[in-house]
Amino acid sequence: MKRWVALLFTSLTTLGAEAGEMTLAAASNFLTTAEALVAEFEADTGHEVTLTHGSTGQLYAQIVLGAPFDVFFAADSERPQLLVEDNRAAAAKPYALGRLVLVSTAPVTVDDAQAALEGRTVALADPTVAPYGKAATRAMEALDLDTAGFRPVLVANVGQVASVFATGNAEAAFVAASQVPRLEAAHVLPLADLIPDVVQEAALLNAGAENPAATAFWEWLDGPTARAIVVTAGYGLPEG
Repeated sequence: MKRWVALLFTSLTTLGAEAGEMTLAAASNFLTTAEALVAEFEADTGHEVTLTHGSTGQLYAQIVLGAPFDVFFAADSERPQLLVEDNRAAAAKPYALGRLVLVSTAPVTVDDAQAALEGRTVALADPTVAPYGKAATRAMEALDLDTAGFRPVLVANVGQVASVFATGNAEAAFVAASQVPRLEAAHVLPLADLIPDVVQEAALLNAGAENPAATAFWEWLDGPTARAIVVTAGYGLPEG
């Protein structure tokens, strides 16, 4: 009995000694999925993760100004690549393929979108800082929408777009498909046939490259557990 207690104590002591801490910055559309990933990673490894979130543009600006993040989950591929090029990140890779949808309180189809949204309030993320906002502008072009016919409401990120719609402050909204299960949307118009998936890349920042907890997380992302969580959340997986 004493031997088993000693072995248990040794194992716990070793785990505590090896466990580290890291900081993850995640784009708002991926927040809930990031929370699930963090919970599973912490349970698997004993490492602790501090999670923060915001629009991709806001988080990128914070990183450029020296924010102490280890890993960055962007909602685009442009900013992680820029961080690598600017020697602010050691590596970048795609981790998810996002899909944009239009949710609404009344039916909207591809053929009647302009008429269906006439005079209504439509929320979308600010395309200057949020990749899902940029995707929304592409979708509006594909749908031949004229913003003079409805009331567009710009907010900072797609997470806030979902909140605006959920609280009844918009009658339609361009959101990530992964957000739909948490919204009481009467109608959902998929847009995958109109615009390409949103390629979301992660960056292992320079501080993270020197942090064993962050490098462990970076490698863990490519494993079956992490990939299954991403798919269950409604995202596609990049090839490879």
